[in-house]
Amino acid sequence: MTSTKTALVLLLFVATATVAATAQTQVFVPGNASGYFGNPVDLRAPMVPAITVSGPGTITVTYVSGTVNYGVPGVEVGPNGGPYPANGGQYPLQEAKGIAPHKKIEQMAALIGAFVPQARVDHSGFKAIDATKDAARVGIMPGWLFFIGESKSFAVKKAGTLFLGINDTGVADNSGGFNVEVTGP
Repeated sequence: MTSTKTALVLLLFVATATVAATAQTQVFVPGNASGYFGNPVDLRAPMVPAITVSGPGTITVTYVSGTVNYGVPGVEVGPNGGPYPANGGQYPLQEAKGIAPHKKIEQMAALIGAFVPQARVDHSGFKAIDATKDAARVGIMPGWLFFIGESKSFAVKKAGTLFLGINDTGVADNSGGFNVEVTGP
């Protein structure tokens, strides 16, 4: 093989390896990391920044270990959450989907996420924003929240940060948390 062909093959190999490289990190999501959009409550932690990506690609979140108690004595749930009877509350995922309160919640304390485009990331905390009125503000729109549970892979089209939290609003009595592995471009 000529030196030119060898250099070309080597260049293609390096370029392919660079494109295929992924970031991988372990993240702890405490049981009081709420995705709730409302007035601040004592002992509520913001959602946890899990990974920041600079462009398009696929992000995968995989549950590793841990449970959350969401204030019901003796009840520990995994990342898929658990049932909670009808009450006066509204929870992040249900609020994001526009579901009225007072319905039984099946994903109470489930692992949830929000991918926030880089221009809207506000590390001082989350603020619900209305895209029709506040398009230029930093913050997060409720519709950006999604269920992760035990594992989820999803494509992102632009730079931004994935935040992780718990599907609960009254987190002051929560304990535990989830260890997860996050990979991305």
